[in-house]
Amino acid sequence: MTDNKQNTPTHETEVSAQIRQNKRISPFWLLPFIALCIGAILFFQIVQEQGISVRISFSNGDGIVAGKTQIRYQGLQIGVVKKVNFTNDLQTVEVVANIYPEARSVLRENTKFWLVKPSASLAGISGLDALVSGNYITLQPGDGDTQHEFTAETEGPIAQLNPGDLLIHLISDDLGSISIGASIYYKKTPVGKIYDYHFTEDGKKVEIDVVIDKPYTKFVKKDSHFWNISGINANISISGLNVNMDSLNSVVQGAVAFDSPNESVNAEMNEKYTLYSNLQAAKRGINIQVNIPNTAGLEEGKTHVYYQNTEIGVLSKLSAVESNDEILTGTLLIDPNLANLFKANTNIVLRVKKPGLGDLTDVQKLLRGKYFEVLPGSGDSKMAFDVIKESELLLKQPNTLVLNLTAPETYGVSEGQPLIYNNIQIGEIVDQSIDTAGVKFKVAIAGEYRHLIHGDTLFIAASNFDVSIGIDGLRFEAATPEKWLQGGIRVVAGKTQSKPKATYALYSDLSNAEAGITEVQPKPTITLNTTHLPSISKGSLVLYRQYEVGKILDVRPQTQNFEVDVFIYPKYQHLLTEKSLFWVESAAQIDITPKGISIQASPVARSLKGAISFDNSGGKNNHTLYPNELRAKSAGQQITLTAEDATNISKGMVLRYLGLNIGEIDSIQLDQKNNKIITKAFINPNYMALIAKEGSRFKVISPQISAGGIENIDSLLQPYIDVEVGAGKSKTQFTLSQSVSNNIKYTNGLPLVLETNDALNITAGSPIMYRGVEVGTIKNLELNSLGDRVFINILIAPRYQHLVRQNSEFWIASGYDFNLSLTGGAQFNTGSVQQLLKGGISFSTPSSTVVQGQAKANQHFLLQVKRPEDAQKWNQGALPAAKN
Repeated sequence: MTDNKQNTPTHETEVSAQIRQNKRISPFWLLPFIALCIGAILFFQIVQEQGISVRISFSNGDGIVAGKTQIRYQGLQIGVVKKVNFTNDLQTVEVVANIYPEARSVLRENTKFWLVKPSASLAGISGLDALVSGNYITLQPGDGDTQHEFTAETEGPIAQLNPGDLLIHLISDDLGSISIGASIYYKKTPVGKIYDYHFTEDGKKVEIDVVIDKPYTKFVKKDSHFWNISGINANISISGLNVNMDSLNSVVQGAVAFDSPNESVNAEMNEKYTLYSNLQAAKRGINIQVNIPNTAGLEEGKTHVYYQNTEIGVLSKLSAVESNDEILTGTLLIDPNLANLFKANTNIVLRVKKPGLGDLTDVQKLLRGKYFEVLPGSGDSKMAFDVIKESELLLKQPNTLVLNLTAPETYGVSEGQPLIYNNIQIGEIVDQSIDTAGVKFKVAIAGEYRHLIHGDTLFIAASNFDVSIGIDGLRFEAATPEKWLQGGIRVVAGKTQSKPKATYALYSDLSNAEAGITEVQPKPTITLNTTHLPSISKGSLVLYRQYEVGKILDVRPQTQNFEVDVFIYPKYQHLLTEKSLFWVESAAQIDITPKGISIQASPVARSLKGAISFDNSGGKNNHTLYPNELRAKSAGQQITLTAEDATNISKGMVLRYLGLNIGEIDSIQLDQKNNKIITKAFINPNYMALIAKEGSRFKVISPQISAGGIENIDSLLQPYIDVEVGAGKSKTQFTLSQSVSNNIKYTNGLPLVLETNDALNITAGSPIMYRGVEVGTIKNLELNSLGDRVFINILIAPRYQHLVRQNSEFWIASGYDFNLSLTGGAQFNTGSVQQLLKGGISFSTPSSTVVQGQAKANQHFLLQVKRPEDAQKWNQGALPAAKN
């Protein structure tokens, strides 16, 4: 065992050495250092962005709110109010504000702060942006050292002096109507503003600070003169009210104008000038010598010169010419800036402003009075002119049409008034003269409108107010308001394209123009005579074929008659001839026929005024006025009618032939010797030869009213005389008979006699029926000589005479038929309404193989009470007799 232990080998293990390095600082400790650096940077930025704190003292804190009220410069925000506190004495408000760092350069010793808030006045509206964002503080940068405490201004300056602007000073005896913010004008263009004003050191004058905007500083010269154009200059004289004013803005705020001499050098900063009261006092205009038509109302220093509605000068001198009473010499003082307007072809016009309601929107025009207007032309410069009147201006224009107008009086038209066509002025009245014949006008039509004038053009005095009262009612016509005070002449275009005439008539109104009436009181064209006063009067119309061609001037009563003065419009006087025939027109014509009533009425105005008509169908030189057309045309065409009495006969009753009116009754007289009625009737000449013959019959037709109805209904309102034409020789005396109940169409019918025991329910005028058709009538009823029978006289129309045969049977047709039987029951038949009311008689012919002969005149037949039983089956016919 010991040996085993001794023989075991021994093993040794090698262990490697471990090297341990020294420990370093952990990177985690870098984070606090980085955070410290970032914090420092942020702190620096916060300090930088916090801006600069300033203190501004205000007299009150109206509208200033901490944290909200901004501080602005040239529209951009550069700060904000942080605190608002009273000072210790409670007299002022101290505002602590923070100004952004980029604006620190404005915080200088002479910087001015003020509060901006919206305000409105006659001078204008300011601070509009404050309406949206609220009040804010603004500033005007100044010079000097840096400063952080300021006292705010009560009000900010109206204009701020920007780089390049020019500050000058005007010295004046008084401020006048100039206010801060008023404009400075050069050639009527605003170029600057009034910045401030204050007394001079000695207190005797006022110094006005003016800022000229940079683009316009070159116009201000060392020798420039400034004058006041503020307010309103009014003058009342015998020529009227003369008011001169510049723009409305200059009236409210005041304004100053200046000139710019070309030879002078530019003005320097803070240059001082004298401010003159007006252009004339400034004595800086150019002098234009003028010859002026002698006109009242021109005054030195008060009559102004205008160009394009802008005042550019004044009449500075005016004197008379000994050798010529029609001319005045004068001098116009003109703004030197407008010297280029006066050339060889320039016109200077003397205008007289005529007031009109259309000028209410332009006060300057409304109150301008007399003034000169410059109409520039081409050519070389010119300093002397002959002033022309406004009315003569058109005569100098090319292609002007000159016309002459004549009138018995002026109609309110005068020189200088316009010619109006469709409310557009196309010309002007340039001259007016008067002589024993009337008034003459010379008018000028502008070249661009001369094509509107033709040979038949009408010229009418413009009546801007036209009121007339008559039977037509109240008529009021007025022009547009702007034309109410204008006057002038109205031009109405003609219907032809004929060449213009040299002279035209001037009419007083449109109605006279259309009628061709030039006189104020027209003279009668013809005088008519009438024995009775018709329904006409002064102003009644004169018609030719129902067309108005004249009027009645007067109606004068004489011892035996009436005289009627008639005026035919000149344009229609050719219609009047020696054969003219006059009559009075009726207001309405009424025609009553079985078809109804026809009323033909004249127009209301004609009916109320009355009217007469004429044509040329009469004899020579007939000056009689007839009561109607028929009387006029049937003079000498007369017949005599004799009647037993005057029943249904009246004067004016018409005579008819086949429904046509061919005449009328003119007079009715009693023939005491023969106890007859003698009537005279006028007949239309066209029918005289037709009816004035032997065999003609005249019958009075009047309505016949009975239970069966009304006959001759066409004579219900006015009976008439029916005429049957004869075939004999010419004749003018006839018998007039009264109408009977029989219908006229049966007058020449076949007479028959029916016999019956009793004529109950049978009346004259009842119809005779054949198969339900009326073919005749009952003429009358009479008893026979013994009195035991009734004879009924009937008439059968000629066209139906052949229906009555020798064996025909007649029966009473009462209009109804009632039968009652056990087998057939009840049967009730009725006829026409006329049969029910008037009754009637029917007849028929029994059927047979042989047709018996036609009944003879006055043949007697038995009248049966009832219809024969087999009459319904009768179908006998008959042909009319052949005509030879």
